[in-house]
Amino acid sequence: MQIKTIKAGNRTLACAKAFNRIWQRFYDEELLVSSEKGELQLSIAPESPKSSIEVLADGTVKITAPDEKELFKSSMIFLQEDVSDKLQIGKTEIATSTQEKLLMVDIGRKYFSLAALKELVDLLALFNFDQLQLHFSENEGFRIESEQYPWLASKEHLSKGEVRELIQYAHAKYIEIIPDLDTPGHLMHALADKPEWRLDKRMADGSIQKDPKALDILNPEAVAFIHSLYREYGELFCDCRYFHIGADEFVPFDQLHDYPTLEKYAAEKYGSAASGIEVFIEYVNETIEYVRQLGFVPLVWNDGFYRVNRTEGLHLSKDCVVSYWTRWDRNMAPVETFLEQGYTVINHNDNYFYYVLGEHASYDYPTYEKIMADWRPVNFPQKQVIQPQQLKQS
Repeated sequence: MQIKTIKAGNRTLACAKAFNRIWQRFYDEELLVSSEKGELQLSIAPESPKSSIEVLADGTVKITAPDEKELFKSSMIFLQEDVSDKLQIGKTEIATSTQEKLLMVDIGRKYFSLAALKELVDLLALFNFDQLQLHFSENEGFRIESEQYPWLASKEHLSKGEVRELIQYAHAKYIEIIPDLDTPGHLMHALADKPEWRLDKRMADGSIQKDPKALDILNPEAVAFIHSLYREYGELFCDCRYFHIGADEFVPFDQLHDYPTLEKYAAEKYGSAASGIEVFIEYVNETIEYVRQLGFVPLVWNDGFYRVNRTEGLHLSKDCVVSYWTRWDRNMAPVETFLEQGYTVINHNDNYFYYVLGEHASYDYPTYEKIMADWRPVNFPQKQVIQPQQLKQS
């Protein structure tokens, strides 16, 4: 397709500029933007219920959409077709997708530069993704500057200025950023210099040692530290809708007897039938409310809640969205449990979408062929299949 100029008016200028930047990624050339003429013509027709791409015999391409967002997404569909040489003369209507597509990137374990993340945003935009989740704290690293705790960030990290630039860059391409600060587990790096904030664990020989990854959720000072981080990063990500608070893999949930303070507190507060899981759920619920008060919709991973082999003295708050990523342990609740309880659920199917460098932990690299051949939105981890009508909750 011989496109050299984009025709755009005041309302479509932002779309033209965003399209131009991604075009350069593939063709290494910058298009001119004109208000008078162009081989690619962008227009908004609010009265039109659907977007369309029309290719004329002379090679002119007209993209029309009801609003700015749909215009940009339609322009990305056109670019996909152009790159793959699939364009044909004629008019094609584009139905708006009601399903959101999200990519989570673990920038805690591995540093990603601002340039690399911008390039990733462009790729997500090209393939009509909606969200980029940044998991910025892990056992191996903490990757965003903290002004409250200058010692906290890893040597390689993003400054807050870089994060603001990334949010703005993504916003221009209709990619929503989701911050992800995982607690009360996955905190080895954050707790490296704070052993007094780690949870007591009973070892095989009966001695008590500190769990390097787990927060002592019964220590008010430790919890206040974590909540102060949510407050600080809540200010940084103030224009974002969601905040993922993690809550996965806190401790081995079937070995709570190895954590005596959890057992003792739960028995005193919730009765002799309590197992200790109640203390974890209490912390998560308090954190959900704290993050909700900061103006976010909190998200949590699924694996610690409604486990089938134990009774809970209280349940996960309904003021959150459940990110259902796995059921590798059969004691984890099936996805049906969360749907029946009325939660909104995101499908993070680890059998198809979990990319672990080196194929560790028995995960094979996901492939395009496998996903396209076998996965459907109703397919959840470990071959769980929900009913099509339940998709409105997911």
